[in-house]
Amino acid sequence: MIENKKRRLKFIVNPFAGIGNKKNFQASLQKHLDHTIFDYEVEYTQAPGHGKDISARAVKDNYDVIVAVGGDGSVNEIATSLIGTDKILGIIPAGSGNGLATHLGYSRNIGRAIAGLNRAVPIKIDSCKINDKVFFNVAGVGFDAWVAYKIKRSKFRGFFGYLKTAMRETFSYKMRNYTITMDGETIQRKCLCVEVANATMFGYNMKIAPLAKLDDGLFDVVIIKNASKLRYLLSIFRFPLGNIHKSRLVEYYNAKEVIITSEGEYAVHFDGEGFLTSHNLNFSINNLSLQVLQPQKEIK
Repeated sequence: MIENKKRRLKFIVNPFAGIGNKKNFQASLQKHLDHTIFDYEVEYTQAPGHGKDISARAVKDNYDVIVAVGGDGSVNEIATSLIGTDKILGIIPAGSGNGLATHLGYSRNIGRAIAGLNRAVPIKIDSCKINDKVFFNVAGVGFDAWVAYKIKRSKFRGFFGYLKTAMRETFSYKMRNYTITMDGETIQRKCLCVEVANATMFGYNMKIAPLAKLDDGLFDVVIIKNASKLRYLLSIFRFPLGNIHKSRLVEYYNAKEVIITSEGEYAVHFDGEGFLTSHNLNFSINNLSLQVLQPQKEIK
């Protein structure tokens, strides 16, 4: 990425995402960013959805790299405007889960993540849609979607907020029946959840789709079967180890197009955002439609 002409970076910062105060972030940029390579500006979001507006304007203003500083929700907002353009997404993980950033290899340490931009290289990845909503990491239905929906309406945030909400909802959550169509083949399952993944993990190093690739034009569809709650708890260790797909609790598929339906109102999530719907869900993938900076491993 070293060129005679400096690249223009726009940092779009969610100030509520846990980065600390603005002065600390600016100081980290001064210390860790290579100023012989980059010129940069910083802008802070003021409300949900503002990141998308700033990003769209940064594309028009011809910034080379637009960096999302926040969690998966902030990345979603900012990356949406970059689909199909020659502009490149960068990420400074400053949210709770940071699933996509972790998959790409970004450090959760702000200084190291900034320094990682200096040697990062652009790659092309897939973008995805669930009806009219864009996502880049993981979407799905079921228990985790219900937890995401509940967290959105609570004061709890971060890993312990997620853990507390998940443990509370575990004992009252009831399995639903889903009809799942993958590339024209239909199955029906009563299950804990159905995940439609572009990347490997929810966040917190919890790998729900360990075999997922960001550039293969395919979803990894993960169905966690109906079972006792004790059996689920005994299988949690598999997520950080990256072998949940080897569990007898799991069905694992690949597909280009997915349709999920269920009766009545049910919970859905995409890139960490939970909501309720009674509509059919149509998942589609746009192969190699987004450029993203991927940090390179340090040579020791």
